[in-house]
Amino acid sequence: MNIYILISLLVLIIHSDDIINSSRIVTVALAFSPAKVPSSKKTRTATKCYALNRRDVIKQSVESLLLSGVAAVSHPGAATAETGDGGGVSSGSSDGYSVYGIVPDPSPQLYPALKPVTPQKFMSKLSSLSSQKPSTKGGVIWLGEHHNSLPDHELQTSIIQSLHSSLNNGSGKRTPLSIGLEQIQIKFQNHLDAFVAGDISEKEMITLVEWDTRWSWPYEVYRPVFNLARELGIPLVALNVNSEDLALVEKDGLPGLDPKMRREYIPDPIGFATFLEPQSYRTYVNYVIRPSYALHRDMGLLRKTMSGQTLDVDMPFQNFFSGRVLWDESMASHAYRWVRDHPGGVMVGLVGADHVKFQLGVQGRFERFAAAAAAGEGGGELGNVSVLLNPTLIDSRPSGSISGLLRSDSARNPGGLTLQLRYVKEGLDMDGSEEGLRLPDNTGGVLSLADYIVISA
Repeated sequence: MNIYILISLLVLIIHSDDIINSSRIVTVALAFSPAKVPSSKKTRTATKCYALNRRDVIKQSVESLLLSGVAAVSHPGAATAETGDGGGVSSGSSDGYSVYGIVPDPSPQLYPALKPVTPQKFMSKLSSLSSQKPSTKGGVIWLGEHHNSLPDHELQTSIIQSLHSSLNNGSGKRTPLSIGLEQIQIKFQNHLDAFVAGDISEKEMITLVEWDTRWSWPYEVYRPVFNLARELGIPLVALNVNSEDLALVEKDGLPGLDPKMRREYIPDPIGFATFLEPQSYRTYVNYVIRPSYALHRDMGLLRKTMSGQTLDVDMPFQNFFSGRVLWDESMASHAYRWVRDHPGGVMVGLVGADHVKFQLGVQGRFERFAAAAAAGEGGGELGNVSVLLNPTLIDSRPSGSISGLLRSDSARNPGGLTLQLRYVKEGLDMDGSEEGLRLPDNTGGVLSLADYIVISA
């Protein structure tokens, strides 16, 4: 059987309505663990935006179908971020941002924590991905952004600039560094190369990559990153699926793709298929992807493909899901190829927070490629670090589930975030009682929101 038809069948089986359409399953299998951390006057929300945030539209328009399930979750108590002196988190930083490491807790207590990290230690951790450290061969740092948020892109620029200085500090050995872009589709890689080389202007580059029609978020907020890349000669790497190909998947599923393009996006079809199987991934789909589909449906956004093709009926979930995972797989596989082809190199991936949170989006897929390479070649491991920039309560809950909560779009209080998702052990009877599924002994593990969160000062 064609592997891509098999994958489509897996999508239908794993995500069929008789398995995953009840809020009860969301309630018991997706138990979330928030933390409570004292807020600081020095932290603020990332509100300096140039366009209406899509999350705001959703928040104002749609009540989540999952709200009752989420509200019914019993959690074991608020986690408290700890500092060395036993006090609360101090968010202030003279570096223009604050950093917290997330410490997940799969124990029966399910008590995750936020740990303050100095910006210096944070940058040291990111720099350690390079081959200058014998324990690693390079890797990727995923910076999860809000696409229209200038503070997020200013943080990206600052982190990239600091990383460039750290990796090339006069030691005589230049470490490869690149910037991976969700915002640019892979067919336009040559235009990015020409822009960094100075062969075309910024205006020409924007036109040639069809920014306004294929990405649409305002270029102005990304300008600091692009200017820095050109100034320092940092390669820009296109990561995203071409709209024409994504539209085929949204219309006909993965079998609708030309075989050559399937291989381009999915170089490891067996790994791609088996990635969907574990209970942890079903939990991720319930919490992150299925609510997004429901909101797209309720807002009338499922009658058109990414290329603008009108559909006769709403896009079915399996096609929406296939398009979403193809998007993640493309970004992860192209990031892996760059790291593979530049030994010891570090890529900073600029992607939406929704693709970074809870491990099993682009980060988990890159981890799959990295693990296969380590097993086949031996030696050091590829680094794979996830960072959420100015995360809000909206980012850490199912889409639309907190539409009535005050300040849900503020990054001021990181302690209010859902820091991890619990999933149950493989093989449990999902038709069993809620009480039984909640038992600590039935915990299979947890998915951490991210490795780090970074908040603008």
